[in-house]
Amino acid sequence: MKLLSILICTLPERAAECQRLIAHLSRINKYPDQVEVVYNSEGRNVPTGSKRNMLMRATSSEYFAFLDDDDGVPDYYIDEFVDAVKTKPDVVTFTGWMTTDGQNKQEFTIRLGEKYEERNGRYYRFPNHICCFRREALRGIQFPQIWKQEDYQWAKAIHDRNLLRTEVHIDKPMYYYLYNSKKDTGVRSRITYTKLR
Repeated sequence: MKLLSILICTLPERAAECQRLIAHLSRINKYPDQVEVVYNSEGRNVPTGSKRNMLMRATSSEYFAFLDDDDGVPDYYIDEFVDAVKTKPDVVTFTGWMTTDGQNKQEFTIRLGEKYEERNGRYYRFPNHICCFRREALRGIQFPQIWKQEDYQWAKAIHDRNLLRTEVHIDKPMYYYLYNSKKDTGVRSRITYTKLR
């Protein structure tokens, strides 16, 4: 069994972004026997929530984290997760930043006990899909089979059921959310999985 799966939902028209991200993850992955990258490139005819569930079913690692194909992570991303899960927390949380169309950089903090809110120019969130979760702690919670806000609905279900009890928090940027308000429309495609070894 793998220690960690990094799960990526993508689309055929975003193949370049996805391959860039996979190449980066491959370069920084010092633990190929323990850490895998798995992606789903099915078209927009399949709800994003369904894609996320497919990725979770396609893997059996102890921990997993979702990474969006057009976002970024630092070189220490995998190292920090591997180190953080040594104590077997339910979730690994962290800080990061986001931009909108390449502008307006805003920092965020994800932690247990937080609400979804903005305080003093910083976003605060309870754990969501980009965090590193211990699979067993989630008791089989599935993403709703919808196209948008499936990540929030999933995170809220976990939060409302109080499933996460233990946390390791990484107090440095682990995720760069590069929001693009003009993402292109999708086309049909078949599902593809790959694992970095």
